[in-house]
Amino acid sequence: MTTLPLFCFPYGGAGASGYRAWGRGLPAWVEIRPVQFPGREERFREAPHTHLEPLIAELAGLDFGSPPFAFFGHSLGALVAFELARELRRRGRPTPALLVASAYPAPQRPRARPHITHLPHDEFVAMLRQHFDVTEGLLSDPVLAELALPVLRADLGIVESYAYRDEPPFDFPLAAFGGIGDPEAGAEDVAAWQAQSTQPVRVRLFPGGHFFVSTERPAVLAELAAALRAAVPGA
Repeated sequence: MTTLPLFCFPYGGAGASGYRAWGRGLPAWVEIRPVQFPGREERFREAPHTHLEPLIAELAGLDFGSPPFAFFGHSLGALVAFELARELRRRGRPTPALLVASAYPAPQRPRARPHITHLPHDEFVAMLRQHFDVTEGLLSDPVLAELALPVLRADLGIVESYAYRDEPPFDFPLAAFGGIGDPEAGAEDVAAWQAQSTQPVRVRLFPGGHFFVSTERPAVLAELAAALRAAVPGA
């Protein structure tokens, strides 16, 4: 069985390191390739993007190798993976054999979350607590907040400025994962990913709210492996 590269895109405010341990929970034929955005971890000296277009232009310059390969994105990472796959298609380049969108509403659906990136610090933090599923430790720890909140603000700017444009659905399979009770992506939002593929979309909901990928990791990785196996039987 050949190796299948799985490019993983991080959620808002986070870096790629969270995916590096996933290989231990996936079959040996899945090769985790975390994608690092500017402004975090080893790229912390770079300014984070506040709009999607320049980030997609940067990522489209990456070498994804020969197909097959797959994309996984959680929250903001799901939006990035989706629009990157669209950009690869526009350029006539190979597209993923499977795209897994996790904890993000189907992009054609209007988002109910308020716009908060223009707010001063205290109001910004208060709105994060009220309307978003954000780890309290990040908000209450001054050191963590100083490091992470500017990146999170920039990442939310990407989401707030995003404008969905109609394009044909993909002709490769998608999977859509959601968290039960997630305030940012409800069950209907997750199921609506079906409109983005001509093939049946594999929809799965897990306990654990927005960060079910952490609290329910073994179940998530088992479902991810099953989706990859179904999309690329010979991998």
